[in-house]
Amino acid sequence: MDSTETIQVLGAVAAVALALGYSLRPRAPTARFGDACVTIMQHEANSFHVMALPPTRTITVYPHLDVPALAARTAAIVAANPWLVGRMVSAVDTMVELQYAASPNNAAAAFSEVTCSLPADAPSDDVTHWLTTNIAPTMIGRVCLDDPRARLFQVVAVHFANGTIGVAVALCHSIGDGDTFYTLYQMLDVNEKVCALTPTRAFYNGTPVFRHWAPYTTRSAFMGLRVLINALLYSYRKLLKTPPHVTQYRVNLDAIAAVKKAYSPTPTAPFLSTNDILTSAFFSMTHTSLGLMSINLRDRLGLSSRDAGNYIIAFTYTASEYASPACIRASNIDKHAPQRKNAPTTDDDIPGALAGLFGGKISVITNWCSFYHNLVLADGSLAV
Repeated sequence: MDSTETIQVLGAVAAVALALGYSLRPRAPTARFGDACVTIMQHEANSFHVMALPPTRTITVYPHLDVPALAARTAAIVAANPWLVGRMVSAVDTMVELQYAASPNNAAAAFSEVTCSLPADAPSDDVTHWLTTNIAPTMIGRVCLDDPRARLFQVVAVHFANGTIGVAVALCHSIGDGDTFYTLYQMLDVNEKVCALTPTRAFYNGTPVFRHWAPYTTRSAFMGLRVLINALLYSYRKLLKTPPHVTQYRVNLDAIAAVKKAYSPTPTAPFLSTNDILTSAFFSMTHTSLGLMSINLRDRLGLSSRDAGNYIIAFTYTASEYASPACIRASNIDKHAPQRKNAPTTDDDIPGALAGLFGGKISVITNWCSFYHNLVLADGSLAV
């Protein structure tokens, strides 16, 4: 950590302390909303875990769009899943309830229509920034908590100056992970059925479950220090409105196909998936000290995509463990078993506290976007 970063960290401490005090402030009891409720899981209610995550969002652009039909489809999804227009409310101790009406009268709040103010020839980066700041910008769990104006699920028709229309969908992370998001998203497709998901969680305290399925956890001095430093830097840059440094990686599908074709199967890795190849490549390109790959736990827990919530854990990889796609595949070959390590990890492989303080890196990758498919909308419009 260089001197500039040190100054930034120290400058952020005060802001974070204020934010911490605000998040831990006593909350006044609020009137119950609706006639039904579920208690979300402990990690979902944690202000420094899922509650701190930004919403899951995506936008697809179409040459034309039947907006009333999209609004009607959204209403049908909400009618089957009324908890989407509920409220997150502080309950006893540190519990959080998702309160909602079984027959909501606020279903229309899930759909909106906006016009992008940028000209038709605006750079794509400017359009992306506009969408990021105008589509569900405050749909973060701890911001939505106890706020009667908060929206937890949104479908937005976005009119652009060139005549195209975007379909933006956003879900507050505290009420669902990427699996839940894309299950709802696909219901907008006219060829898919609208169905009811189960908002009742399989358990409240997931710690024993997560430790079983991910025994090589992120509980380490290195991880704690890097998360703390990154959080402080993020708060500092947010306070000063400093833009983040963004690096874009483009996926070469031909190169991925070539890797798969050239691969020789082994007993521990009989094949390579696209995710195996991308994960190994991403961790290698970022020279990460510890790589985290999000894993959907539903198969291992006997659940399905109908079970809404955040059933995710992280498998961890040191440099020797992400060196090849085959290593990634071998660690996750059995979808009903914990993470597998094919070779013992030495003490030299595991980053320690010094690496946490002085420049060690963590990288996180998910493959939720593999659930995505272009929607077929009511008027037959296909994505641009």
